[in-house]
Amino acid sequence: MNEASRTSGNDAATVSAAADHRLRRALGTPSLAMLTFSSVIGSGWLLSPYTVAREAGPAALLTWVIGGGATLLVCLVFIDLAFRNPMSGGNVRWPRMASGPLVGTAVSWAILLQAVFAGPSESTAVAQYLGRWLPGLLGEDTLSWEGRLFAAALLLVFCSASFFGVVFITRLNNVVTTVKLIVPAATVILLLASGFDSNNYALGGGFAPYGISSALMAVVGGGVVYAFTGINGAAVMSGEARDPRKSVPRATLIVLAGSVLLYLGLQVAMIYTPPAGLLGSGWRGMNLTSPLAQLAGLLGMGWLSAVLVADAVFSPSGSLLMGTSIKARYTYGAAQNGLLPRLFTRVSGRWGVPWAALAFNALIGATVILSFGSWESIVSSLSFFYGLSYAVVSVAATILYRTEDGEGWLGRWATPVGAASFVVSGLILYWSGWAKMRIALPLLLVGFVIYLIRRATRSGRSNTPVLQGVWLIGWLLVLGALSAFGSFKGAGTIAAPYDSLAAGVVSAATWWLAHRSGVRYRIAEQTESSARPQVLPAQ
Repeated sequence: MNEASRTSGNDAATVSAAADHRLRRALGTPSLAMLTFSSVIGSGWLLSPYTVAREAGPAALLTWVIGGGATLLVCLVFIDLAFRNPMSGGNVRWPRMASGPLVGTAVSWAILLQAVFAGPSESTAVAQYLGRWLPGLLGEDTLSWEGRLFAAALLLVFCSASFFGVVFITRLNNVVTTVKLIVPAATVILLLASGFDSNNYALGGGFAPYGISSALMAVVGGGVVYAFTGINGAAVMSGEARDPRKSVPRATLIVLAGSVLLYLGLQVAMIYTPPAGLLGSGWRGMNLTSPLAQLAGLLGMGWLSAVLVADAVFSPSGSLLMGTSIKARYTYGAAQNGLLPRLFTRVSGRWGVPWAALAFNALIGATVILSFGSWESIVSSLSFFYGLSYAVVSVAATILYRTEDGEGWLGRWATPVGAASFVVSGLILYWSGWAKMRIALPLLLVGFVIYLIRRATRSGRSNTPVLQGVWLIGWLLVLGALSAFGSFKGAGTIAAPYDSLAAGVVSAATWWLAHRSGVRYRIAEQTESSARPQVLPAQ
């Protein structure tokens, strides 16, 4: 059955692409590519190369290669799903189609957390960099209360701009993104031309001064996963593309290639251009609040330092502009899945935007800013949720390939690519370390509790078994147990690399169970749907 418009039994949650009819299909390849670039090139390029260098030293290059490879797999999965079933907020709705309401509710919860945390991450980055000019915005380790109020107000302003529709936003974004791409590319060239010093490699302790495990942990903890946030923007907006089967693959792959090259260049600059005096205590001894701007100043390029400080406000602001629009589609998709009240699926008749989802994200995001107050703490919370959502979307691709007509974009490669993407996503979750998993797992299990509550209040209204999709809960619990005893800030009882090998094997076995479970679910749904009496139109 090749259809995107379907409900689960009598469940009120819908994954219907027809529900997107009020959204405007106005985006082509250039617009999709530019909005995706704008989402990816935000605060990550300004801060992630520095945080990864501090965490891993020159092994940071390995961190970016792993992150880029994992992102490629994820991109291929998103492209295939958008090719099959183009819909806005599909990263929430495709898992619901493939694996049932339990997985749909859990991933809706995880992605909803992303949606309300992503805007605050960019607005706090703007406030942190503005602290160079306005010291009152900064406290000792976080934003001051004045800084938090400023960042919250900034988020509300950009969310308000998103109310004027995707066409208006993309036109404005095209100009913003052009500037955002020129500045970091020029920064790489100028820093390397002015201060390249190969002695930094040995001075900092060689390739992996803190061990390979530090490089793996930096995939999540250093902000690499976060730096590629928004790479699925074209797929998530596919319900508003004129020709998603052509434009989504082109836009996504263009942005991925450009982003990987840019981040690798920035990381090389961060490793080989710091003056030797900064590395006297090793890579973790570096203490820079505005890393690239301060490096430019130390290398005698005061004018570039000023440009970077200005762009440190400009780039996250551009990402905030597009991010508020894209993340509103996340919340819209969560409401389509039934996690939120139907109020949040409302679309403006005049502007064609999900205004209720935008308002929800703005208000919750402002609360997040006031509670956390720093870029690092918000990003650390976000990255784990991204890894989980990528895994669940990956298994959805293999299930839909098996149960729908048509080859899709990946064709027969959908199964191996989806399986590999799931396993890599599981490893990324594991490498995030026990310190993060012990906080993130209980928070994610709230999604399971929400599912049970919804199920209890809708008793008799769904024929889906209550534990359909329980593999997700079991997988997370097993990964959590491995993490507690593993070498990534756990007890160390399971030594490296055996703990990573175990996490990979567990993830591969979980994909097999999840795929079989989803295929059975889809076949049962198709059988039930075909058995329902058809209502014929009146003659």
